[in-house]
This record gives sequence, structure tokens and C-alpha cells, in this order.
Amino acid sequence: MKQPAFTPFGPDTATVAADADEEPGERLLGGNQADLFDHTEEVRAALLGTLTRAVNHINLDAALLQAPGLGDDIIGCLAEQCRKGVRVQVIARTLDMARSTDALSRLCEAGITLNEDHPRRGWRGWLDRRLRATHRQLAVVDGEVAWCGPGIRSPDLCSFGPHVRVRGPVVQRFQRLFLESWHASSAATRLPQANYFPPLIAVGRAHMGLAVPPAVGGTPMQEGQSLVEQIERARAQVVVSMVERAPSRRLMKALLAAGASGVGVTVVVHRHALGWRWQARCADLLSVGARVYRADDSCPFPCHAVVDGSWSSLAVDVPGAKVGEGTELIVDDTEFAASLEAVFHQATGHAVQLHEAIVPA
Repeated sequence: MKQPAFTPFGPDTATVAADADEEPGERLLGGNQADLFDHTEEVRAALLGTLTRAVNHINLDAALLQAPGLGDDIIGCLAEQCRKGVRVQVIARTLDMARSTDALSRLCEAGITLNEDHPRRGWRGWLDRRLRATHRQLAVVDGEVAWCGPGIRSPDLCSFGPHVRVRGPVVQRFQRLFLESWHASSAATRLPQANYFPPLIAVGRAHMGLAVPPAVGGTPMQEGQSLVEQIERARAQVVVSMVERAPSRRLMKALLAAGASGVGVTVVVHRHALGWRWQARCADLLSVGARVYRADDSCPFPCHAVVDGSWSSLAVDVPGAKVGEGTELIVDDTEFAASLEAVFHQATGHAVQLHEAIVPA
């Protein structure tokens, strides 16, 4: 007998427990642990260890299969988990299908459930989806552990980027993000039944949230938690990378105001981003005392930021949005911010610092 489609949208327990009088918007959830991995071998060991320990289900975006040097290992691990009875669901968008055809075929043979999200018919629909396509490198294991890659749109642009393993109550929001994407896709693939929302307990001290743009059905973060608002409140230091995307007008205005007020502003751009518009932005930033670096193809930061050594944000996906307008993981934790900032400064050590004299007029 045919089973009805399974729609496992359980409640966000942290949101349900929130006080009704609380200000509107998604709040940061406490009790989380975020671990940063920025080297291929570290990522391989941590990611494969996370996938191997799955006992109920694995939800994964196919873009994660394109992580440099990790694709074959991930495919082998997922295939083995399927044989053990773990439910594996993969979302593959048009760009992923083109780049990972062989990998997805191997996984389908192993028994995964594949959801192919294709654009509507016609070249306009294809072009629209191509420009807005996310390259989200997301995985959720047993509803208890989330994995987030750097969301690099072009594998040729950056050789590698930092990955984050997340545990704690905020994992429910990653799970909802995946499930909403699954049901919003163009395919009608039925989602297998699984325990997608197990009870979660506090495992750390980090306050974390997932900022999803309202344009794609997300709820804005509470006032004061966005990247622009944090920069507007910065007192000492701001570091921002804008390797794949240009800054929004609000973000650019906030950076200029912060630099003019004496806040130390450091910005990293990609060498291919120095068109005439970027040249004007770099000149404006330099005029207020900001330090601007031009990175090469090995820069590991598509879009990340650290403010005052405690608040940080990492790009979860890279659609056509500008910096400050996409889906971002927000972490309020000094230990994690220090780790992210250390990797950031390591990258700037191999970049070229720009000066007014070498920025074309």
C-alpha cells in the first residue's frame, strides 16, 4: 500500500519554549558547541567520523561531495552506511548534477534517496536558477550533529575553506533548513520516515543561530544580531572577507562608518574582484584607515566575519545575494571567534596588502 508523503516538521523546541513577550525574530540559542576545521586532513577525519557514527539518518547537500580531496571518501562512507541500514537523503541541484554525476550514480546504486532539484523549463528559468543557485555544503547526522562547509560557489575560485561541526540545540535549525529545501525542490521525492528531531541537550557554552533571508522563507534574527548591526556596534575590531560576493550597500556603509570612528577594519577581497566597482570600494575603505588585502586562489574565505573577538558569522551558502544578505551561521563565542580569526590572519599573511597608490583610480 502506498504510504503518504512524510513531512517531519517538528517544532523548534527552543523557540516554543521562548517567552511569548520576547521581541520578534530568531534568537541565538545557548548550549552549543562549534568546532572549526581548516585543513584537509582534519576535515576528513572529523567529517568521516561524524558520518560513520550515524545510526538513524544522514541528510546531505550534494555540494559537499565536491569538497576538494574529500568526495571519494564521503561517497564510500555514505554507501557503507546505506548498507548498514542508515537512511541517507541527498539534495542535488542542477549544478551539482553536472559536477557529480558519477558520484551520485554510485550513491543511488548503494540505496540513497536522491532529490533532484531542477529549474523550470525554458532558458530563462535555467538562467535564473543558475544565478541564484546555492552551493550549500550542509550535512545533518541523526538530528544531533550538523556539518557546514564554506559554501563555495566556484570550486576553481578557492582551493579549500573552513568547515564547522555543530552540536547542541541549534542543530534543529540546520535540520529544518535541509527539510524545507527538500520540500521546496522541483521534484516530488518522498522523504523516508526517520527520527529527524530527537531531544537535544546543552553540550557547550556557545550561543548560535542560523540567519536565513526572508526572501527564501526565513525569519530574521532578533535586532542586533545581523552582520551589519554588529559592525555598527563594533568598538575595537572588524575582520571581513568578501571573496566571492560584493558587499551590500548597508554593509559597505557600516564598514566605512566603523573605520571612520576608529575601529580597526580589515577586509579581504579576491584578486578577480578588483573591477572598477571594487576599485572604488577599496579606495573608500582605504580612505577611512581600513586594511585591505587582495587574496589569490588559495584564499579559504568566501564570506566570513569576526567582530570584537567574540561575534562571528560564516556563509552557509552562496546564492546571488551580496555579502550580508545570504544564509549565515552566527556564533557568539570568544573561543570559536579566536580560532576563526587565527585562520583569517594566516590567510592574510599570504595575501597582498593594498595601498592607495596601487589601487587604480
